[in-house]
Amino acid sequence: MEVQLDPKQFERWERIDGVIYDMTPSPSTEHQRIVGRLFRDISGYLKGKTCECFTAPFDVYLDGDKSGNYVQPDITVVCDPSKLRPHGCVGVPDMVVEVLSPATAYKDKTVKLRAYKAAGVREYWIVDPHHQIVEVYRLTDTNVFPTVHNKDETVTVSIFEGLDIDLRDIF
Repeated sequence: MEVQLDPKQFERWERIDGVIYDMTPSPSTEHQRIVGRLFRDISGYLKGKTCECFTAPFDVYLDGDKSGNYVQPDITVVCDPSKLRPHGCVGVPDMVVEVLSPATAYKDKTVKLRAYKAAGVREYWIVDPHHQIVEVYRLTDTNVFPTVHNKDETVTVSIFEGLDIDLRDIF
């Protein structure tokens, strides 16, 4: 017996400032490979600690449930367990990572950057698989410019003492 799948059940959406964003098509293999490697390194470091790491699809309601806005970052780190609910994170996560895809790059670098900064996310990484760089935004700083790291560097996660990610292992 052949199983019939409804394509709509695989659709993913985000709502930012009341605007609905389609998250399709699905990420590429390379995108998922990078997400998996970063998740491995971050979650391994967090093992036994209060903070937890989640991969998309995982809904994050930056302003609580007030507006109905939510995002689905590639990787979300939450250090306050009271923000975790069965349907995702209600409140501001501590760290967010977005891996760029052609369909989402502009939104990740503009709309989401503004939303994460306004909400108070402490650290935001934009990973560019094509150029093999990582832009690190420390959003609690007054400096609005990222620190850019290339594929041959090691990046220190500023919000966690001792968490260094060797980008040679990511790209």
